[in-house]
Amino acid sequence: MKSRVLTHRLPIAISTVLAILLAVLAVLQWRWIGEVSAMERHRMHSSLFAAGSRFTDDFDREVTRAFLFFHYPSPEPLEPPAARLDRVIRQYDRWKAEAPYPHLVSDIFLAHPDGELEVLWPAERRFVATPWPPELAPLRKRLEAAHRPESSPGPHGLGQVVAADLPGLVIPLGFPPPPEDRHSVDQPTAQPADPLAGAHLLVRLDSRTITGELFPALTRRHFDNPRGGDYALAVEDAGDPKRIVFLSDPQVPAASFGDGDLRLDMFRLKAFDELRTLWMGREPRASRWKVAGPPSSPDPSQERMKGPPPGEHRRDEHRRDEHRREGGAWRLVIKHRDGSLEDAVTHIRRHNLAISLGILALLATTMGLMMVATQRAQRLARQQIEFVAGVTHELNTPLTAIRSAGQNLAAGVVAEPGQVKRYGDLIESEGRRLSDMVGQALELAGIQSGRRIYHPRPVEVGEIVDGALQDSRWLLQEKRIEVEKDVARDLPPVLADAAAVRRAVQNLIENAVKYGGRAAWLSVRARRGSSGSSAGVEITVADRGPGIRREDLPHLFEPFFRGRDAAAGGVPGSGLGLSLVRHIAEAHGGRITVASDEGKGSAFTLQLPAVPPAVTAAERGQPEEEPA
Repeated sequence: MKSRVLTHRLPIAISTVLAILLAVLAVLQWRWIGEVSAMERHRMHSSLFAAGSRFTDDFDREVTRAFLFFHYPSPEPLEPPAARLDRVIRQYDRWKAEAPYPHLVSDIFLAHPDGELEVLWPAERRFVATPWPPELAPLRKRLEAAHRPESSPGPHGLGQVVAADLPGLVIPLGFPPPPEDRHSVDQPTAQPADPLAGAHLLVRLDSRTITGELFPALTRRHFDNPRGGDYALAVEDAGDPKRIVFLSDPQVPAASFGDGDLRLDMFRLKAFDELRTLWMGREPRASRWKVAGPPSSPDPSQERMKGPPPGEHRRDEHRRDEHRREGGAWRLVIKHRDGSLEDAVTHIRRHNLAISLGILALLATTMGLMMVATQRAQRLARQQIEFVAGVTHELNTPLTAIRSAGQNLAAGVVAEPGQVKRYGDLIESEGRRLSDMVGQALELAGIQSGRRIYHPRPVEVGEIVDGALQDSRWLLQEKRIEVEKDVARDLPPVLADAAAVRRAVQNLIENAVKYGGRAAWLSVRARRGSSGSSAGVEITVADRGPGIRREDLPHLFEPFFRGRDAAAGGVPGSGLGLSLVRHIAEAHGGRITVASDEGKGSAFTLQLPAVPPAVTAAERGQPEEEPA
């Protein structure tokens, strides 16, 4: 009694303990996934900011390089204007020879205070007067405004060195005297006025080189490929965000960058240590860099190495780093291709959660599979019992007919020659039926035990079809079935065991007779595969019966399986025929398929491989062995 109670309660107790353990493990994994997602978010933010910073720094480095190449080193001592312009021409030649991107600088203009404009002709090594291009009209107005007496010039005579609309640099070529020199009459050391005071060099950068060469190279260098890898990049005008300068992937719409994951200003001057020696070919002093060089800004890499202050959130540190990078004429906008960085992190979190849930469900799935396997074993056991009952009934029917015919013959009830012949035909047909059932059972037993060995050889398809129809002639005549045979003449021979394949086709024919309904018609067709001779040959047996239910199709080729309509309609059979056909087809490297429409009939197609071209004509002409 106790053992029965224990046997009944033990599975329930084990299931309860497993459920509790799964719940505890689920809570722990949920917390762990949350921490992992937070760390992944911080890592992605940090790596994105680092890559974006390197992108903007590399571009700003080239802009600063151009500034240092053409900027006049110091207002003292003053040189003659011709010597100063000649220095600019030499620096242009040096730029073309030494710069990493020599085509970055497209034109150099000389803007005089009186509004005249000259352009450098490198071939003739001189500046030539030229009209102001229409696209430089806004810049001309700013220069004229800077030259007005009431204007307050910047540190270089112009408030902004980088001009986004040029695009390029506005570099002062001459320097006005210091304020104390202009207003103090008692200053004995006052210097003479600079002839080029108020003149500016306009260094125009080539937009095609920037967007077609420089930006794709930087994107490939810092984001894996020219399209940005997992990210899409856009460079917009800081003054007019609707003006897009560059898109790493043209398929990503520019409007989607409005909520980018990272925005970094660029196109500005910065103090890069490796560019100090470019200061007009001299080794500058630290003070000279600070006075005449580009405005300094803190190095983000050095700031990030210090680490976040204790107790401060990591995202606040990212915002402070981003704030320190403001002040450029252009702005780099980066967004994740999944929509946003948060969406990417959410996707990763869901992915990890799905994996964790899969691991948690492994035990439950295993238990479920065990239950399914148990039910399948029970179902197979029931099918075997039904098979034994069906085979017993199928065997009993021909045996009863043979016994009755034998008794009548033995008792002398049948004496006329015609009746004796009919009884003999009955005994022969029922005996053949009995032999077929025994043969199917033995064939299935041999296949499942692995003892059945096939001997494939080249066989003509017409011989297989004719042999199968000949073996089924008694059944076809008894049911008065109209047979439509269509075998193509140009079919290649198949590599098969003739007896086994003929039995498979015979099973398909008998199956069509059993389930063909009142149509009393079937068709046997043979043709090449859909891909030509290399695909082999297809033998199709079709009927016009009621068809097969959709829910029965997946189980149609299982051993002992019989459809619901067949079992309910009392159609004789053991459920072995189609299973044998499938085994024979797979053993020959082929397959069996079925197409059925309820109410219109069914068509079974046996696909067999053709004889390889290497087989000689002599081998294809060997005589066929008699079936066992």
